[in-house]
Parts: sequence; C-alpha cells; structure tokens
Amino acid sequence: MPNLLKQIELYEKNFSVNNYDGTLSDSYKIIYGKIPIMLSAPHAVNHFRNGQKKWADLWTGGIALYLQQTTGCHLIYNTCFVEKDPNFDAPNTNDYQSALKEYLKNTTIYVLLDLHGSAASREYAVEIGTAPSPDKSEQEKQEDLTSLHGIKIIEDIVMSAFYQNFAKLETPKKSVWKNKVFSAGGQNTVTKGISETTDTACLQLEINAEYRNPNNQEQFTTLITALQQIIQNLSALDWSELLKEK
Repeated sequence: MPNLLKQIELYEKNFSVNNYDGTLSDSYKIIYGKIPIMLSAPHAVNHFRNGQKKWADLWTGGIALYLQQTTGCHLIYNTCFVEKDPNFDAPNTNDYQSALKEYLKNTTIYVLLDLHGSAASREYAVEIGTAPSPDKSEQEKQEDLTSLHGIKIIEDIVMSAFYQNFAKLETPKKSVWKNKVFSAGGQNTVTKGISETTDTACLQLEINAEYRNPNNQEQFTTLITALQQIIQNLSALDWSELLKEK
C-alpha cells in the first residue's frame, strides 16, 4: 500500500502545481488504453463556472492516472486552468467533450466512468449519477438507467464492488447513493452530454472527500481497490452478447 500512496501522490503533482491551476498548455489530455473502458477526470484542476473560479476535485487526477496505469483503461483529464468547465459548458463551447466525442467515434469504448469529488460533509461514500430527467419522481430516478443505455449490469457491477469493499471499513460512511444529490441530469455534464451523443454508456461517480484523502489510508486504498475491480469486471463482460440484447 505505501507504493500505491507514493505513486498516486506523484501523479497528483501534475495537477497540484500552481495551486491546482496545473502547467500544461493544452487544457486536456487523452491517454490511449488497451481495454474498452475509459475514465474521465474533468475537474482534476481548477475550473470556471458562471463567472467564478471553482476549486479542483482534489486527487481525482492522481487517482485516474494511477488507475489508467494499473488497469490499462483509456483516460481523458483536464490538465490546466482555463475559463471553462468541461462538466457544465454548452456543447458548442465545450472543448473537452468535443474531443472526447471525437475520440469515442474512432475507439471502441463501452463504458465511461466520470470521476468527481464531493465534500466530506456528505453522508455517502460515493454517489452514482445516471442523468435522469429532472422531472422524474424520486422512485423513477432510483430505477433510471438513462446514461447507461439501459444496461443494468453496469450499475450492478459498480454497486457490488463498492458495497463489498466498503463493508469492512470502520467509518459510518459506507453507503452508495444514486441520483439523490448529484444525478448528472441537470446541466451539460460529461455523463449526460456523452451518453446522449455517442454509443458509450456513461456513469458519474461523486466520491466523498474522506475517501479521496490519502491520510485516511484505509478508506483511500479501499476506494482504489474497488475502482480497479469495477474497471476490470466491466472490461471482462461479453459486450457482443450484451449489445445484442439491447
């Protein structure tokens, strides 16, 4: 585990320089992978929304880079601060989503997992968002599979990995919520925008800051293990059969 923490800390330095404004001239970067699963970390650095600078989702960039290296998945992430928000801006001004859509046209990717961070005060460990219509009832939102293109096994794999790994933790925050606070169905989120315009199923993951803090070593490493399992299990599915059933 010390090697894991040291490696992610090293990766996070790509984003934390200049007080999380980053350094690279390009606002985003894409890393090609070997399996048909992709990660996205649009808030790895500071971003800009509604005329205000917003703080980065700390450690989502370092975690994403580590997962890419250890699982072989594809990855897109923001690299430096510009006056834009990849998880909010309209399609015609959203360079991040435009590049991602173009990449998905030419690459076989079945699932995109979009990583975000939420405050430590939240009651959940992770919340998943499937971009339901805002006018749906609470019950309908719990059953919603919009951004997953109706493929329920994706949700089942994600939920199972989180629950099984979090169960052993001593923290009271072990629950996995769905579409309660951050549903990805409001503004032009990566999950909403990409799932509506490509064949790739998308899922937003809002990760509690307690789990993204390396000082909470048990929670942090358990989160990484769960995410690795999710990526590997999704990659191992027989996608040719799954897509025939749709």
